[in-house]
Amino acid sequence: MKHFLPVTFFFLITVLSCNTAQKAENQTTVRIVSLSPNITEIIYALGQEDKLIAVSDFCNYPPQARKKERIGGLLNPNLEKMAALNADLFIGTPAHLEISKKLEHLHLRSVILPNDRLQDIFTAIDSIGILLNCRQAADSLVHSIKDSLSFYKKKSVRTARRRSALLVIGREPGTTRKIMVAGPNTFLNEIWKLNGGRNAFPALSAKYTQISLEALLKNNPDLIIEFKFKEKWDDKKNRINQLEWNTLRQLTAVRNRQIYVLNGDYTLIPGPRIYLLARDYYKIFRQIK
Repeated sequence: MKHFLPVTFFFLITVLSCNTAQKAENQTTVRIVSLSPNITEIIYALGQEDKLIAVSDFCNYPPQARKKERIGGLLNPNLEKMAALNADLFIGTPAHLEISKKLEHLHLRSVILPNDRLQDIFTAIDSIGILLNCRQAADSLVHSIKDSLSFYKKKSVRTARRRSALLVIGREPGTTRKIMVAGPNTFLNEIWKLNGGRNAFPALSAKYTQISLEALLKNNPDLIIEFKFKEKWDDKKNRINQLEWNTLRQLTAVRNRQIYVLNGDYTLIPGPRIYLLARDYYKIFRQIK
């Protein structure tokens, strides 16, 4: 198996983000740049969008965010433009660590917030509430999300049968090779587990891992949940997708045609809309044969 982004790296980032947030808490913050879609969504959900002066190229929700100034993406950040924005604070995720270091060299403030686990989402909301002086709104948002998750958890209990799922976030196009899955320490898995399901690979140490065919056949999931982020989906694509998986008819999920596709623009974003993922999981439980 190929492992990506070791756990120790994320531990260091979490410590860094907490320390940075504490240092920034008492500073005036009125001009914000978001480096990540989940950060942008949180800022809008907290009603602080007037402070948001620029976003990354991938920040497209809510629709109003598309009107904000763009500063590039993870691989092509426009540092010259970022420096010229006269921003008080840049907020990103662990993926933006290198960008954060470059901003520091330019004497620009940045905060890195964790974004892998369910608790990380609540931590990010709380931290942004502190940074933007809107703690009450942050508390309300966290409670609202938790209430929604609890709602779908209770509904799922009636239909969930502790089925094991392969949570597929990517594979080689047109094949079932190089399958990348979400492990236990991810919000994708934690919400699935919260709803009553099990991860077909519960012992993975990495958050996102490419699994071997041998391991897949051994763990033999009851169902496959494949994330096709923002991809248009219809019956024709669904049939093609099923045919691709038919190369692995040894799997119980494939033989029983228990393959589900989630293509919402929220599914892989660890932000305020994660309750929609809980809803999608609940709908899957209702369809399980």
